[in-house]
Amino acid sequence: MVKIKKKEAHKKPLTRKEQRKQKTEAKKENKRLYHAGKSNGTQRVVAAAEALAAQSLQGKGKKKKKTKKPKINPEDIPKEQLLSGEIGSDDDESIASDFSDEEVDALMPKKAKVEIYEPLGKKVKIKGGAIPRQDEAEVRKKELRQQKELEGKSKKQRLKQLRLENEEEDREIAKLEKKLKLNKSKDKNRLVRKMFNDGLDYLLDFVLDDEEEKQKWEEKQERKRRLKEEQEKEEAGMWSEDDEEQEDGLTGELPDDDSESSRDDDEEDEELSDDEEQSEEESEQEVEQPKVKEDIYGRKRDAEGNILPDPIEQEASATGQKYIPPHQRALLAASAGSSEKQAEILARLQKQCKGLLNRLSEANLHKIAAGIEALYMKNSRYNMNDTLTKLLQEALLGSTRSNERMVQEHMVLLAYLHAQIGSEIGAHFLQTFVELFDGHIKNISNLEVEDKQLNNLVLILCYMYMFKIFELSLLMELIGRLSDELCEKSVECLLLILQTIGFRLRKDDPLAFKTMMQRVQAQIAAAPLELKENPRLRFMVDILNAVKNNNMQKLPQYDPELAENLRKRLKAMLKNDRYVVTLNITLEDLLRADKVGKWWIVGSAWTGNLNEMGSAKQKQDANSSKTSNAGFADKLLELAKKQQMNTAERKNIFCIIMSAADYVDAFEKILHLALKDQRAVAYVIIHCALNEKRANPYYAHLSLKFCQYNRKYQLAFQFASWDRINDIESLSKPQIRNLASFLQQLILSAGLQLSVLKVVDFMQLDKLSFFFMKEVMVRLLLAPDEREIYQTFERVAKNTKLQQFKQSVRLFLQHFLLKGEQLEKLKLKEEEQQLLQQRVDHLDKLLAYVDL
Repeated sequence: MVKIKKKEAHKKPLTRKEQRKQKTEAKKENKRLYHAGKSNGTQRVVAAAEALAAQSLQGKGKKKKKTKKPKINPEDIPKEQLLSGEIGSDDDESIASDFSDEEVDALMPKKAKVEIYEPLGKKVKIKGGAIPRQDEAEVRKKELRQQKELEGKSKKQRLKQLRLENEEEDREIAKLEKKLKLNKSKDKNRLVRKMFNDGLDYLLDFVLDDEEEKQKWEEKQERKRRLKEEQEKEEAGMWSEDDEEQEDGLTGELPDDDSESSRDDDEEDEELSDDEEQSEEESEQEVEQPKVKEDIYGRKRDAEGNILPDPIEQEASATGQKYIPPHQRALLAASAGSSEKQAEILARLQKQCKGLLNRLSEANLHKIAAGIEALYMKNSRYNMNDTLTKLLQEALLGSTRSNERMVQEHMVLLAYLHAQIGSEIGAHFLQTFVELFDGHIKNISNLEVEDKQLNNLVLILCYMYMFKIFELSLLMELIGRLSDELCEKSVECLLLILQTIGFRLRKDDPLAFKTMMQRVQAQIAAAPLELKENPRLRFMVDILNAVKNNNMQKLPQYDPELAENLRKRLKAMLKNDRYVVTLNITLEDLLRADKVGKWWIVGSAWTGNLNEMGSAKQKQDANSSKTSNAGFADKLLELAKKQQMNTAERKNIFCIIMSAADYVDAFEKILHLALKDQRAVAYVIIHCALNEKRANPYYAHLSLKFCQYNRKYQLAFQFASWDRINDIESLSKPQIRNLASFLQQLILSAGLQLSVLKVVDFMQLDKLSFFFMKEVMVRLLLAPDEREIYQTFERVAKNTKLQQFKQSVRLFLQHFLLKGEQLEKLKLKEEEQQLLQQRVDHLDKLLAYVDL
C-alpha cells in the first residue's frame, strides 16, 4: 500500500487554474501508470486513485467526518473514463502498487509552488514567522496621494516662475516706455488711439476682453451715428426752430448720457484717471461746436451756409492797413519758413537719390530707374534735376578717370528718364555738361594732363550720343572745338572719342566722319613740331587710320558688346510705346539758352529772331544737300534724274548702286544711310535690273544680300516683284526677260520662294504673262544645280495652303511647256529637251505625291 504523508494543518484553497493544472497532471500520471506494465494497467490506476483518496481523508478526518458515499467497483468503470481522468479523487480507492513508495515518488512530477492571493477587503490572518503583505487599495491610495503632492509642488513652482517672469517683463516694459516717453500720460484711451495710428490695433484682439471690446465698439458706432446725423443736417441747410430745439435737447442730454456711462465705467473699472475725463470733455466740446467749411473761393462758411468774416481782414480794416488777398497771404506765410522747409526737403531728396544711384548696376537697372521715376512724379522737376546734376557731377566728374562701365550705366539711366518722363530732362543735363565742356575748352591751355575732368566730360557726352540723346551734328561741333584748340590735352580727348565711339561715327554717317577726319588731319599738319613728335599724337593718328580702315583689332581694349547690351536693355525697359527723342540742338543754342531761351522745351520763353532761325535752317539744309551730293559725280545725278529718282533716298540709293565697287560695297553703303523705308531699296534695285540691256547678276546678288540680312527686306522685294508682275503689260520683252532672270536667281538662292509667282492668273494667261512664266520655268528647270531645283519645288510642295498654285504649276508644265509646238519654239538642243522632260516628270510626281 502507498504510504500517505501527513499534510499540513492549514492549506489555502487552490485556484481554478491550479485545479485545472492538477487535473492535467493526474491525467498524465494515469496514462503513465496504465501503460507502465504489460498487464494490470487498470488495477494500477485504481490503486493510485485510492491512495490519493486515503491521503486526503486522513488529513481531513480530524476536523470533520466525511459522509459515506457509495463505492464504485473499478472494474465497472470504462477505460475511456479512466484515461480521461474524470473520476474524482475522493471517490477513488487506494490500490496496492507493485512499486515502492520511493519509486512512485520519483516517478510522480514535482508540484510547483503556487501563491494564492486573498481577495481585497478580507483581512488575512498572519501566523508567526510569515511575511506580512500590504493591501493593494492602501498602496494605491498612497501612490495617488504622493502624486497629488508632487503636482501641487510643481504647480506652485511654475506659478512662482511665471510671477518672476511677469515682474521682469513689467520692468522691461516700463524701461521701454520711459525711453519712448509713453509713461507721462495715464490715459488708456489715448494709448489705444496711438496704437490705432501706428497700425498696431490688431494687438487689442489679444489683450482686451470680449466685453470691453464689445462695449468700445458700441460706443464708437454710437458716436459715428451721431456725427453722421449732424453732417446730414448741415448739408441739408434746413435748420428749423424745431430742429434747433431738438438739437438743444440732444446736446443737453449728451452730458447726462456720458456722465451715466462714465459712472458705469467707474463702477466697472476704477482705474480711469483725470486725464481720461478731460479728454472726454474735449471730445464733447468738439462735437458741440458747429463745423466751419471753406467754399471754392476760400471763404469760410458756417453750418447754415453764411459767409463768416475774416478776422485778419477785420483787423486790417480797423487799423487802416492795405488789404492782402488770400493767395498772396498764403505765399507770404509760406515764404517765412520756406528756406528751412526747402532745405529739409532737398536734403531728404538728395539722400533718397544718392541711395538709389549708389546701388545702380546692370542687374538692377530697371528697378533703380523706376525708383527715380517715382521720385520725379512725387517731387518737382526742378528739385530733381538739380539734385541729380549734383550727384552725377560728384560721381562722374572727379579729377581721376571715371570707370567707363559706371558712366555707361548712368547714361542709360539718363536716357530712360529722357524717354519716359520728358525730353526736357535730357536737354537739362545736356546743357549742363556742354556748358562745363565749354568752360574747360576756354581754359584748356592751363589744364594739367593729370586732371581728368575734361576726359570724363567727353566720355559722358560720347555715351549720351551713343544712347541717342542728341544728334551727330552737335558731337561733330564738339570735336571741331577740340581740334581747333590742338594741344596735348585735346589730343588725349580726341583719342578717347575715337576709341569709344569711332566705329559708331563711321557707321552712322561716313561722309561726316570723313569730313571730320580731314579737318583733324589738317590741324595736325599745321601743328608745331613739338606736338607732332608727341607720342600721344602719333598714337591718335594710328587709331584714326584704324577707324578709317574699319580695323577693330588695332584698338586696345575695345569692347562694344556692353554698350550694345545696354542699348537693348534700354529698349526693353521703355513701355507704352515710349522712345528716346533725339535732340537736334546746336552748340550755339545750348550756350545761349540762358540769354535767348530754350526753344526745344515746349511752352518755354524764347527771345530769338525767327528770321535768323529760318536763314540758319536754310544754310543747314544747303550744307546738308551739298554734303549729300558731294560724293557723287554730276553724270550720276543726271542719270538718276532721268530714271525718275524723285526723292533724296532713291537718288542716294541709285548713285551708291551705280558707283559701288561690288555688291558688298553697295550693301554696306546703303546700310549706312540708315533708311527706314525698305521698299525704296527694293524699288531702285529692281528698276535698275529691268533697265539693263542684258540680265545682270549683280542686282540679284545685292538683293540676296539684303534678303539674308533682314526679313523686312525680303518682304519688300516680294511686294516690289508682285507690283512688277501685276503691271507686266507696261513692260517690254527685254525687261520681262531681265525680270525672269532676276527672280530665277533669287528663287534658286532661297532669297525668295517659288510662291512669289502665285499672283499670276493661270486661268487667263495673256501673251506677256505666258511669255514671263515660260522664261521663268525654263530658266529654273535648266539650272546647272539639280539639287537647288528640287529643294525649291519641295519647299512649295510642303505648303498645304498652296494647293491651287501647285495644280496650276503642274498643268502649265505638262500641257503648255512640253507641247510639241511650244517645245520647238524654245529652240533647245536634244539633250536639253530630254533633261527638261526628265525634270518636269520628276517635279510632277513630287508635287502630286506631297498632295496625296
